[in-house]
Amino acid sequence: MDDDKRLLPSCTNLPLDPEKLEELVDRAKDWALMHGMGVRPTSNTTKDIIQFAPFAMLPSVFPREEFEDACEIQVILNTLMHRVAHDYEFLKETLEGPVRVDAFTRQLFQIYDTVYQEGFTQKVSLGLLRSDLMLDSNFKEAVNVQKPFCCWKQVEINTMASGMGWLGPITTKFHQFILTELGLKNLTKYLPANNALQGICGAMIDAWGIYNDSEAAILFIVEDFSFNICDQRFHEFEIKRQNPNIRVIRRTLTQLASQARLGPKKELIVNNRVIGVVYFRCGYEPGQYPSEKEWEVRLLIERSLAIKSPSIQYHLAGTKKIQQALAKPGVLEQYLNNEKTVVRVKEIFTGLYALGADENENTTLDMAMANPERFVLKPQREGGGNNIYGLDIRAFLQSMKSPQERLAWILMDKIHPPPQLNYIVRAASSDSLQLKRVISELGIFGIIIGDDKTIFSNKQVGHLLRTKPHGCNEGGLMSGIACTDTLPDVIHAVPKYEIDHEIKEIYFFREGTVVMWNIPDLESGNLLQFLKSYEDSSYAPTLVQSESEMMSYTYTEAQKRSHLKDGDIYLASDATSLDKYTFSNAISQSVKLGIWEASLEAYIDSIEFVTEDLKAGRRIKMTREEVLRKQGELFALRHLINLSSDLLDTPDFYWENDELETLYQQTCGYFSIAKRTRVMNEKINHCVELVELLSSHLSDRHHVRLEWMIIVLIMVEVAFETLHYLDRYLGKNEESGVTVANIVT
Repeated sequence: MDDDKRLLPSCTNLPLDPEKLEELVDRAKDWALMHGMGVRPTSNTTKDIIQFAPFAMLPSVFPREEFEDACEIQVILNTLMHRVAHDYEFLKETLEGPVRVDAFTRQLFQIYDTVYQEGFTQKVSLGLLRSDLMLDSNFKEAVNVQKPFCCWKQVEINTMASGMGWLGPITTKFHQFILTELGLKNLTKYLPANNALQGICGAMIDAWGIYNDSEAAILFIVEDFSFNICDQRFHEFEIKRQNPNIRVIRRTLTQLASQARLGPKKELIVNNRVIGVVYFRCGYEPGQYPSEKEWEVRLLIERSLAIKSPSIQYHLAGTKKIQQALAKPGVLEQYLNNEKTVVRVKEIFTGLYALGADENENTTLDMAMANPERFVLKPQREGGGNNIYGLDIRAFLQSMKSPQERLAWILMDKIHPPPQLNYIVRAASSDSLQLKRVISELGIFGIIIGDDKTIFSNKQVGHLLRTKPHGCNEGGLMSGIACTDTLPDVIHAVPKYEIDHEIKEIYFFREGTVVMWNIPDLESGNLLQFLKSYEDSSYAPTLVQSESEMMSYTYTEAQKRSHLKDGDIYLASDATSLDKYTFSNAISQSVKLGIWEASLEAYIDSIEFVTEDLKAGRRIKMTREEVLRKQGELFALRHLINLSSDLLDTPDFYWENDELETLYQQTCGYFSIAKRTRVMNEKINHCVELVELLSSHLSDRHHVRLEWMIIVLIMVEVAFETLHYLDRYLGKNEESGVTVANIVT
């Protein structure tokens, strides 16, 4: 369909008056901050700073019939996922391929297999699910339609750390405020009630009640540094509001490794307090298990009597491979008895395809290679930011070392939601007043509590509508996808599709330095080639290649800190990404300094003839303009080294963390950054003296030339005066001769 015909209508006439919009944006930002609609900035790791979460200024339009249908079908999806999670043979058979090639999925399944073989200590599971969906405008047949979409399709169903239970409801209240400010209070009745937070926290309290210990606490397992802190904390506060007697504690997996143990009845005990319910807000990606300790404590939790959300079987049931397998003919019928229900669920599935290892029997691979723009490539991960899109699919599949790696992925038809117009407001962004085409993804929350025989509670409890710029592939608020408008000092990229146990990481620094950890040559080459199209004022390729650093790293013994020894990096077994960042920062400084050293050497070579000419007394073959340019090059280099970098002092980032500061200084010491910087400045000072001498010499020469010109002009003037004098003198003599002649006559 034509793009204009595909546009969904907006809730009011657009664009808004610029002056009114600017005032409204300021008011909206303050409202968001003062009502807990916030996140911590990803560019800062201090807990004292918070900013408003990105928001759509106006409530996005979503058709009522499709919304109500999605809410109604959620309880069916809850039942489906609950039954799948309790089917050991199905999980084992379906995940056989990913388990074989994906270290992360293999670790999860080994935990599941262990507790299954031992017998589950706690048979009750708490499912806090979110089914994400989009309207689809991809009409399969040429039909005369009057609306910009044909149906809605499921993107995925989240069983692990299904967040935004707070941000969804508070955004509904935010939009009630905005509509009222715009004089559109009559439209607030069309905003559906959103009780996601109450429903999710109520389910945790119900599970706590089933555990039946009034002294037991609810444990939130969180990241080392929680960016989405408001969403997490308001879950905690809502539990307290509904039942003030329940204690909520927060721990990381690393903390639990030393604080958690099992009691005599396999109770989960953390610092001498029994845990009744475990709520995972992390543990869904490899980087959150930096060592074996975190895996061991995950197994300990699964062996415990605590009710988990999710339990390990629920976690596995949420993988993309399970989603793809459920779309195969005859599979849904194993879990849903009603034929009409089966048909209804099948209608929301988009095309889902398995990727096999056999080159000769893989029509899915052929489809992906022939028309990659039609698909999305998905790994077995939660959390956003993991998928591969468009032409990148072809390049990614070609870069795989082995066909077996394809088993860890599925291929899905790309959904094409109709766009609409809205304003997206982000912190530190300059384009909040620009009207944009956006698309929306609806998440429906569901809760289910039960064991392998009985379901105790099954509800749909709220929703979340995420809006993103049209053309942006991912939509997770905390996924880190590059749809923001600000440029941080460093970007930390983690390819969450990782197959090997050792995670790959890349740090992109503002000045153009790239530090890669565990990246094969083929992938690093492809990445650097990709980055070339974004180069600005680039250095010569030979210079860049010669100024790269290659280092090895390994892990220390337990209890030892990260350090550098004999040119090798030793990471602590419990090291965080900040340790790698610190090493990367110092390496980046060294490479950057190396580039500038090479640039200075090239500069010195370019003016070396000057000293030889001065020494030999030869004429300097440079113009004043050329000398001025050389001065400019020199001062630009001096500015880069001394004013636009952190070569002279430790960056402010490390001042609040003594361990990281010591690590940074140690690594900089290994690369002799301070000494090299000092030597460069001494060389620059020498070059400055030489160029100033050259400039002075040329100025003197210019002055001499001017003096000679003046002298010549004076001499010319004297010559003219002399000629003029002679002319007058000779004229007088001629007059005297005529008189004499007359007298004689």
